[in-house]
Amino acid sequence: MNINRQKLGEIGASCLNFHLRKSMRIITSYYDSILKPSGLRITQFTVLLSIGYKGSLSITDIANLTDIDRTTLQRSLEILRKKGFLLIEKAKLGNLREVSLTTKGEKILEESIPLWKMAQSTIEKKIGKEKFAKNIALLGELKSLELEL
Repeated sequence: MNINRQKLGEIGASCLNFHLRKSMRIITSYYDSILKPSGLRITQFTVLLSIGYKGSLSITDIANLTDIDRTTLQRSLEILRKKGFLLIEKAKLGNLREVSLTTKGEKILEESIPLWKMAQSTIEKKIGKEKFAKNIALLGELKSLELEL
């Protein structure tokens, strides 16, 4: 088999998915390390933030808002529930479960916000305010693409 290594290198160097995933792992690891004193990971922080912002949400709404797949979300919700940060109850209408923050959940969210701000501002300083804002805008555009499967 003759593999054109140069062509493979060009594909790797230009692949949007490769670069996004690699960047995501680096950024996620950084946020996780800064949030470590709170006992939260960035994905858990995002879930708490989303619920805190909306008040209470169904699991489907949380999945849609955070773009976390339901299996991963279920694991995160269970961890957060066991830590006493969430209350998961059957909704009054339908076959949904509503998720809301407990007082302990509100407290850990408030305590972790300064850590999140530290991570956020460090990244912003390292790449510059303008590039940071442009990257946020670009990622929003990418997210809104309607790509056919």
